[in-house]
Amino acid sequence: MNPLKDLRDLFVPYRCLHCKSIIPQKNSFLCVECHQQLEFTNFINYQNNPLEKLFLGKVVIVDAAALYFYQKNSPIQTLLKALKYHGLQDFGQYAAKAIVDELEISLRFKNIDIVIPVPLHPKKEKKRGYNQVDVLAKSIAKNIQAKYVKDGLIKTENNKSQTKQNKEERHKSVQSLFKANPKHSFHQKNILLIDDVLTTGATLISCAKALRELNNVKISIITIACVV
Repeated sequence: MNPLKDLRDLFVPYRCLHCKSIIPQKNSFLCVECHQQLEFTNFINYQNNPLEKLFLGKVVIVDAAALYFYQKNSPIQTLLKALKYHGLQDFGQYAAKAIVDELEISLRFKNIDIVIPVPLHPKKEKKRGYNQVDVLAKSIAKNIQAKYVKDGLIKTENNKSQTKQNKEERHKSVQSLFKANPKHSFHQKNILLIDDVLTTGATLISCAKALRELNNVKISIITIACVV
């Protein structure tokens, strides 16, 4: 036991990020009740899942999956906001480990050569100080022994937030927003695209099209959460 730590916890207790209830120690982001609300999709383990069907007829991909189902006003939304806007990189590493653990027992997402994160526009990344997807993508690449290419994609315009846009508006707003970085050669490579959350799929479709436009590549996709 550590008397000083116990005293510290008494006056400045750790709290669940979602419901703000006191939790025993800082070994989790959520209390037990909120953690139980995180719903795994199991999409990593089976083909033709609902996430993959979003891409049919839009862009050719090999595999697609998300770790959790996304819902508004839920613990997963709180965690993703903390990762995106408040620098909770520990959650990015936590999610990466959970994804890698599933990949190890899955028959899918094999022979990945390169991992690329969905990029922010340089101005937005400079303002925020980081791209929330980097830690996630870098950790996954390291664990599956693939090359991590942070600048594999370039975002050409600093578009407005898509949060309040409907499905049609989102697809329109990200058309031609991304391009493959010409300094890298991805010819005949198996690429894994990584993002934090997939809602309509507009951003990832645009990214995948940009990579396929200039390269003979195979593309798979993984996100922390998805809306399906």
